[in-house]
Amino acid sequence: MVDNPILDAVFHSWRMSVITTASRLELFSQLEDGSMDAERLALETGCVPPLLKALLDACVAMGLLCREGDRYRNSHLSSAHLVKGRPLYVGHILEIQSRGAPRWGRLLHMVTTGESPEGPDELGEQHPIFTRAMNDLGMHHEAAALAAAVDLSACRSLVDLGCGSGLYSISLCRRFPQLSATLVDREQVLPTTNEMVVSSGLADRIRVRAGDMETDPIGEGVDVVLLSDSFYYDAATARRLLRSVHAALHEGGTAIIRGYYPDPGASEPLFGAIFRLNLLLFDPERTPPSLDDIKAWLGEAGFRSIRAFALTEKSSCVLAEK
Repeated sequence: MVDNPILDAVFHSWRMSVITTASRLELFSQLEDGSMDAERLALETGCVPPLLKALLDACVAMGLLCREGDRYRNSHLSSAHLVKGRPLYVGHILEIQSRGAPRWGRLLHMVTTGESPEGPDELGEQHPIFTRAMNDLGMHHEAAALAAAVDLSACRSLVDLGCGSGLYSISLCRRFPQLSATLVDREQVLPTTNEMVVSSGLADRIRVRAGDMETDPIGEGVDVVLLSDSFYYDAATARRLLRSVHAALHEGGTAIIRGYYPDPGASEPLFGAIFRLNLLLFDPERTPPSLDDIKAWLGEAGFRSIRAFALTEKSSCVLAEK
């Protein structure tokens, strides 16, 4: 049968419900040490056996599980991405996508009225699950791509504004052993950040500091300032922040801005275009920046040698020198 992308999109929510439910039940973690039948899995997870079996069979059809007789085991794909603790685990991303689905269901309301869909922001940017989800996304080549794309061999100090989990600074410090980093984010985010830094084994070179990147001093004489997944501001705030970044850097210092930005036409890459819609769902009046906006603001702030490029199929990066 010929693939039909329209029908694939129509039934996407069904598949998302299957994978999210299985992930919340931790079925894949349960099966990582060996196969089980539906009765045993139902006992372990507190589910109704025949209904759980229907869910398991749907997972088999999707390639998430393999079935041998009446026993189920993980596929290689599930072992890599759906078992808690694995480097490429996506369970936290599934959680924020699932909780955000009602807001996306009110996209029509936003487009036709200009109003933000009502509903609690359960997983805002300061929620631990949000921080971990962005970390999970970054583990899928994003952080490695940034570390490979920049040359910080002559740099010793980095300030990471809106650091989240700290993954990008951790990756950069691993590649450049002379580099030390200061990670800055709001107080609510930092327990997760501290946990990630300690587990990285780089706590001797990475320190964590509570602060508001929009208002608090950044520092002075810094070699590199990093803004990764944190620079989606309106023009006035963005200009003010970039002036502060410029002041914090020493002459010849580097600003790195990385995120999910669409091109000036706002239609490519696909992830950037949809990410822009996601931002608008929370604030329809905002104007998410394009790469051209960011380059222009950097120039206004006094930066030179400004260069923008695609980092991965999802993200872009802008480098600028003081």
